[in-house]
Amino acid sequence: MKKKLLAAVLCLAMALTTAACGSSSDSADSSEPAAEGTTEDTASGSSSDGSNTVVVAMGSGFSTLDPGYVYEKYPPLIMNACYENLFKFYSNDGAPEPCLADTYEFSDDNLTLTVNLKQNVTFASGNPMTSADVAFSINRCKNLQGNPSFICDTIESIETPDDYTVVFHLTQPDSAFLSKLTYSSLAVLDSEVVKANGGTDAEDASSTDTAQAYLNTTSAGSGMYVMTSYIPDQEVVLEKNPNYWGEATNVDKYIIQIQPDSNTQMMTLSTGDIDVAMNMTDDTMAELEGQENIQIINGATKTVGFVMMNMNEEYGGPVSNPLVQQAIRKALNYENFQTICGEGSTTPYSLIQVGFMGSKGERPTDYTNVEEAKELLAEAGYADGFDIDLTVCDLDMEGILLTDLAQLVKSDLAQIGINVNIVSQPWAAGYGDAYRDGTLGFTVMYWATDYNDPNVQIEFLPGKTVGVRAGWREDMDPELAALYDEALNATDNDARIAVLEQIQDAMYEDGPFIFVVQAPAHIAYNTRLEGVAISDPYSLDLTLINIAE
Repeated sequence: MKKKLLAAVLCLAMALTTAACGSSSDSADSSEPAAEGTTEDTASGSSSDGSNTVVVAMGSGFSTLDPGYVYEKYPPLIMNACYENLFKFYSNDGAPEPCLADTYEFSDDNLTLTVNLKQNVTFASGNPMTSADVAFSINRCKNLQGNPSFICDTIESIETPDDYTVVFHLTQPDSAFLSKLTYSSLAVLDSEVVKANGGTDAEDASSTDTAQAYLNTTSAGSGMYVMTSYIPDQEVVLEKNPNYWGEATNVDKYIIQIQPDSNTQMMTLSTGDIDVAMNMTDDTMAELEGQENIQIINGATKTVGFVMMNMNEEYGGPVSNPLVQQAIRKALNYENFQTICGEGSTTPYSLIQVGFMGSKGERPTDYTNVEEAKELLAEAGYADGFDIDLTVCDLDMEGILLTDLAQLVKSDLAQIGINVNIVSQPWAAGYGDAYRDGTLGFTVMYWATDYNDPNVQIEFLPGKTVGVRAGWREDMDPELAALYDEALNATDNDARIAVLEQIQDAMYEDGPFIFVVQAPAHIAYNTRLEGVAISDPYSLDLTLINIAE
């Protein structure tokens, strides 16, 4: 049915109460099920035998579960269950709250953060958690120089004056620092265990740390669960941590199947072979409507799909021309992108998603103007259009294949004379490296928030983590690039909103990124479960789920 919907769109185009880190009074997610379901068991191995094992099907697109390297959409679901951070988001619309932290205080100049740790925390090994573990874990992430290391860029140094005090010295005020400390890559590891298996937090960790192989087979955290098995692109198994220091749920084991196909997820949920399907679409959700013992959730997320046009002419060719970029921006039919992504979709005004502090809301529905796009293309010297490859990978965005979004781009651009040739390349077979190395000329990709704060989006600015993937150097737009530091320094919310609005206006019509659609999440689950809810930081917070008694 999805293919039928896509064909139709293309035709038109062409014509909860328990939480990790002990408990939190604010831990219930704001995304509650729309209606109560029954709690009868379905005829399945996962639910009918009374087992306290829960089977979850989710998407793919990652190759490691070492916290120091994780930087994709789905690993935080696993990291959040096996590890804990100083701070955590207990709801989508809340602020970061202490988790392993007990109390904290910023200095008057916002250049120092002092964190006092909880004193009753143990790792799965039985080792006590101390400030040394916190410093080791965060310094390791920084010095590994992997994809998430930029999150540590404002950390100048870390002091540990005693076993339960951590002092962060920052290079500049960072208005998102507490939010950054919630991200999976800054989870606190059992330093004794990791060091015994080749880990180091030394400055040369990028070349001397050898713990990744070990951390791909098991976890070394203080979380509610321990990872006991990881078969890449197939399955992850989590089992209850016998030494968990906090209040645990009644789920003893999670089997996480890496099964991105929404139709497969729908069928296996219907037969009771899985308990939670995380990559549903409007079509597959419709198939489940009214089925006994199945509950569905439709809700907004901050996951956003975008078109990227490389500013380096060597890779981007004609799409490196700013006038061509403006023409493409005007040619795209954003309503079609919303249709293909389903109920709850929107198109953000610019790079800050709807729902974030400082967002300017949605792009106007009448923004598309094909005739104006043709004029811009002619002004750029391409009155007759041109041919170009659009490289796309095998990932999905909240259940929607990126190849489907690429088809919409192809159809829309044909109207202004741009002949798009879609080139498919698996993420693990070169696309991922090319994307991060900045050698893709023209692509469709998605962005899921690393940490739940609008500052995560300013990594799209020139010279920053995502900006450089599009060959966008600081010297290409120094005034816009300078707003990055202004946003970090603006610790007053009103001042930060003003800067974020200025950034959005600057990128509304210009730049190598076009934010085409903000996708909703469609999750379906067996009603024997309680606490299933959409989570921007973790996709699904396994530490909030219980089996109904």
